[in-house]
Amino acid sequence: MDRRKTRASGPSDESLRIARTIVCYEACPDSEVPHAVARGLWAHDMNSPFAAGEHVSVNAARPMEERACREAAQP
Repeated sequence: MDRRKTRASGPSDESLRIARTIVCYEACPDSEVPHAVARGLWAHDMNSPFAAGEHVSVNAARPMEERACREAAQP
């Protein structure tokens, strides 16, 4: 049986991983991102949603994940 993902089911895991990588690359060189936060983001597994951690707050992680989901959903 051929199981294909439909657009209604949302972006693929690969699309989200790529979008998270792009969002991280754009955020980390930003001079306003403290070194500890950038280090925490670089260590993040791009197969998982951005989440708060030792150096990353919920206020930093949530917008990055939302942006990655929006970008992954674009055709």
